[in-house]
Amino acid sequence: MAKIVREKILEDIETTLKGISKIKGYENDIANIKRYKQSGNSLREVPCIIISAGPEEKTQGEQLINCRFTVNIEVWIRHDEEDIAGSTDTIINSLLGDVEKALFIDYTRGGLAVNTVVTGNMPFETVEGNPYAGIIIETEILYRHKIRDLTQEM
Repeated sequence: MAKIVREKILEDIETTLKGISKIKGYENDIANIKRYKQSGNSLREVPCIIISAGPEEKTQGEQLINCRFTVNIEVWIRHDEEDIAGSTDTIINSLLGDVEKALFIDYTRGGLAVNTVVTGNMPFETVEGNPYAGIIIETEILYRHKIRDLTQEM
């Protein structure tokens, strides 16, 4: 079964983010990268990235559909004072920089997209005193596909 362009883009983002490591010139090593699962995602290994599809807008042209697709990238950390020195914001900002750097290595998602744009981010903490915190990075992927074939990018 052929995959639609939207799925191929999500797979490309997952593969791209798996390349984040100190050995490759980033500030951090990512312990785990997953796609969103309704049944839940484990946070045992952190930093952890969870990729989830957001809303999508489509406009129809003569031969193709123009798509504006939101993808959310959640970056989770566990900030235990004994293990990691510094402020939670400093750790999160370092990870934010790594994610953005990785995403912009190829903003066309391997030729699947016209552009990748980071539209914003929102730090989060579960509860003060709880070691889990992180940031949600919102991206917008602009891409096109044929009117009658969602598997064919344009």
